Amino acid sequence: MRDRGFTLVELLLVLVLAGILAALVVPSVSRTLESSRLLGGAAEVRATLSLARTLSASAGRERSVLFDLESGEYGIAGESRRRLLPEGVRFQSIRIGDALAERERAPRDPGPRVRFFPDGSAEETEVVLTASGGGMRRVVVDPLTGLAEAGT
Repeated sequence: MRDRGFTLVELLLVLVLAGILAALVVPSVSRTLESSRLLGGAAEVRATLSLARTLSASAGRERSVLFDLESGEYGIAGESRRRLLPEGVRFQSIRIGDALAERERAPRDPGPRVRFFPDGSAEETEVVLTASGGGMRRVVVDPLTGLAEAGT
């Protein structure tokens, strides 16, 4: 009686099928991960803007959020904690009022600054984030209410 087992052809066929499945699944997973990073980055920027608004209203003085378009760093002015955008996510543009912030700036220029005022208002702002593989998210600040919203 012969031992039952797999032939070399059967094993090779299974390996080829597994390779084809892996080739189809890996790009989908990487796009999902990149999209998640972009959404997370937009949510973090929105949260930082909202925190600056809250701090401004509670302290009764102006607060600002600073952005560094080159490095992807941002944070509330005067606080030591700076945040960094997730890997593969960058600032495409930052518009404050009618002015569009530029990547290249003078050596001592701290970069774009969004101001929040004690009455809850703020400068009208649009922060556009992009992912390296495509995709874009906008974070906007309403000038009257100072509320930040992350959307498409």
